[in-house]
Amino acid sequence: GPTEGFWGIIKSEMYYLQTFKDEKSLRSAIEKYIHFYNYERFQERFETRTPMEVRTEALNSDTPALYPIPENKRIQKYKEKFAA
Repeated sequence: GPTEGFWGIIKSEMYYLQTFKDEKSLRSAIEKYIHFYNYERFQERFETRTPMEVRTEALNSDTPALYPIPENKRIQKYKEKFAA
């Protein structure tokens, strides 16, 4: 699930916005985007920090901060169909 979500982000924020002439240029763009995602793209769920800032903080702390994954409303709605 998380990997599919990540690839969805890559497609919407990078892939659909460009045209690629060959596999090499696509691979290069993916590598650049992954670097951007980890080191430059601020994320609201991490209180506007990058994933690498959060990781570095966690590795240097005895009690790392917790960033719970927000509930997915579509999944909640789906589960409600089966609740008794």
